[in-house]
This record gives sequence, structure tokens and C-alpha cells, in this order.
Amino acid sequence: MKKYSTFRGIFLLFGFLALALPVLHAQLNPTLSVQGILKKANGVAVDDGTYPVTFKLYTTETGGSAIWSETQNSVEVSSGIYSATLGADNSNPLNAPFDQLYYLGITVGSAELTPRVLLTSAPYALSLIGQTNKFPSAGTVQAEKIAVAGASLPVTHSVVAVGGYLARGGAPGVNGASNNGYAFNGSNGDKDSGLFSTAEGKVAMYSNNTEVLAVTPGAATVSGTVTTNGINLANNSSMTFNGVGDWRLVEVDYLESSAEGWGYSLDDSDDRGAWKNGIAGTCPVEDFGDFAGKALQPAINDYVIKKQFSPPGSYDYVKIVFKYFIIGNWDPGDLSSNGFAAFANDQFGNGIRVGWQGHSTQMSQTWLYDYDLFRNASSFVAPANQSDHWITGEMIGKRSTPFWVYFGYGNNEGESDEHFAVGGIEVWVK
Repeated sequence: MKKYSTFRGIFLLFGFLALALPVLHAQLNPTLSVQGILKKANGVAVDDGTYPVTFKLYTTETGGSAIWSETQNSVEVSSGIYSATLGADNSNPLNAPFDQLYYLGITVGSAELTPRVLLTSAPYALSLIGQTNKFPSAGTVQAEKIAVAGASLPVTHSVVAVGGYLARGGAPGVNGASNNGYAFNGSNGDKDSGLFSTAEGKVAMYSNNTEVLAVTPGAATVSGTVTTNGINLANNSSMTFNGVGDWRLVEVDYLESSAEGWGYSLDDSDDRGAWKNGIAGTCPVEDFGDFAGKALQPAINDYVIKKQFSPPGSYDYVKIVFKYFIIGNWDPGDLSSNGFAAFANDQFGNGIRVGWQGHSTQMSQTWLYDYDLFRNASSFVAPANQSDHWITGEMIGKRSTPFWVYFGYGNNEGESDEHFAVGGIEVWVK
């Protein structure tokens, strides 16, 4: 019968062998190869043969409870030297996370040999364990900074990757129970707030497991109230409220630095409409000071101001908002019968329709040429005997292709007496 009470152990650890991680090789258990020497109390190696040996892992050098143990009943010893593979028994896997220092205790017979042996690391394995970086064989990987696929990691970033990320689709579940998408983990454990893909072609923002914003091709839906200090839309975009599209501003001509493309046409010989002539030149701009700003002021009242517009995007209606200036000593009724704004197909007045004017019955038939041009035009009345002021005008037309805008004055009275100008021009579409 073999006696073990006189044994003393000299245990030499030659390092870790590769751990077969369950995540990568589910058919294998993590294993650890150890080798050592068993000697008697007198320093002589124990007799050759097989011995039952119990191996235990501890987190402390002395005392404490083992976190894992295994007994191998037939460990072969030759000249005192033995080798064993820990964790090879599938019924007792080596499931320690190896995220801290461990001590190996060896029992031959009834007493555990002392001292316990500190498991040491292969040189390149030293980076796998630290105070904050944890790379266990199983469980959670923890690192302060990660660079993936050769990415450069600046000090301002914790994770930088060359390539993309893929996360599992689906809603988060209460407190992130479903483990889907990209969630956040704050001091309150808010794991169900973040970005998730809950259906094919859909990305959603969740807050406390509630969908607050959903984006699909061509649409974005917000649940609840949207609060903002302002919404800026590109001039080819639109916004819809309750299914009704709103007007969007696509161009402003405030004439701060130039005429911004506005030209004018000279009056023709029979005094029947300057819009029939092509562009004669760039319309002069005058500065009318505070509040009034700058405005287009042709040299002669019979000249017509015109410009082409081609708003981006799709639309069915156009709206022109402007300031019509009354300059000089206007007689009562002159503005209400003679100022006008119009749309046309081209610079020669084809398809012209006046959308803003005074009372057509008071306007000069000779100058206007055809009363039918002015149907559906809105009218206004100027304050009697007032000069040097402006009235805000607006005209709306149905047009979805490039169009021209005209401004004019249908009175032949001398320019020294009365004059007109137009400024603050805005183009809206919907």
C-alpha cells in the first residue's frame, strides 16, 4: 500500500496550452496542461507507478474555497515526474474565466501539498489579463480601448474599426432583455434605449423600450410631439401636416448686392404691352433705406420687369410674395387701377396671366391689350393721396415647369410725377 503522508511536492508549471474556447470550438472543453515532480520527504522521487491526484484552483494563495476541482485516479509518475491535462473530462469542464490570478492546489493522499502554485503566463498571454482589460475563456470580454482590423485608435475614441458592424435585429425588450440592436447602458441600466432594426427596411429609435422614431425608405414617423426651435428644409424638400403639403420657400430676391437676374423689356411702338419684347437689359436697383430695403426700379414706367424661375423638386402651385413701391405723387386710384404682377410662359409674354392687380375695369384697355388676361386676379386699393410707401402683394398660380414672373405699371403718366418699384421678392411652391 502506498503512503503519501511523507510526500512533498515540487510543482513546476510550464505554462498554458491553447485554451479551446467554447464559443469557437463548442465540441471541446477548455483544458490546461500541467507538469510537476513528486518527491518524498527525504527529497527522493516517489516510486514509479500511478497515483490518484486531486487538482484544485483557488483565487487565494492560502485559505479560501476552491473555485474548481478535479480528481484523476491514475496519474502516471515516472522518476517522480508526472503530467496531467486538467478539464479533459467533459462531465467536469474547466469553466474558470481566467480573468485574474489563480493558484493550483495538488492533493496526493489526504493532504494538500504546500505551497499552492501560482499559475504563470506565456509572455504574449500577459496582455490578456489586467486591472481593466479582461479576456476570459468564457463570459464577458472587457477592454477600455479596442482597434479592429488594423484601425488606428486615437485617444479620443474607445472603439475604432475598419469595416462595418452587424447587430442582431428586433426590438430591445424591457431593459434590453432581447439583447438586440445598439443599446446604451448608463447608471440606471437603460439598456432598452438605442437604435434597432425591427423589420425589413426599417430602422427605429427606442427609448425605454418604446419606439419614438421609425425610418423606412421614403418616410420617417415620429411618435409623440416634436419640439424644435426651428426646422430648416432644403429648397427641394417638403413637409406635410395631416396629409396636406405646406408651402416651401425656394428662392428670395432681396437684391442686396445685385439685380439677381431681373431684367426689363422696353415699351413697344403701339404702347400695348412691353412684355411682348425680349430682355433689353438688367433692371436698376435702388436703395430705399431702413425697412423698405432695396427694390427694382425701371427708368420708365412703361418698362416691364421680368425674370425666369425654375424651382427644384416637384410642385403643383407657385406663390410670389413681393413689395410694390409707390413712388412720387400718385393720384387717387392710380395704383388700384394700374399696378400689376403676372405669370407668363416665356420672356415674350406668351400665356401671360395677371395674378395681382387693381380693378380691371379701371385699367387702360389700350395698355393692357386684353381684359381676358386678367381674370381671377386679386385686386387692392391704395390709400388716396399717399406717396412713397409700399404695399405687400401676393399672387398664386398653378405651374410645375419653368415660368416667368412680370411686374409693371399700366399708366403712361410721366416718370417725374409717378414711379413704381418692386422688392422683397419671395418664391414659394407646393
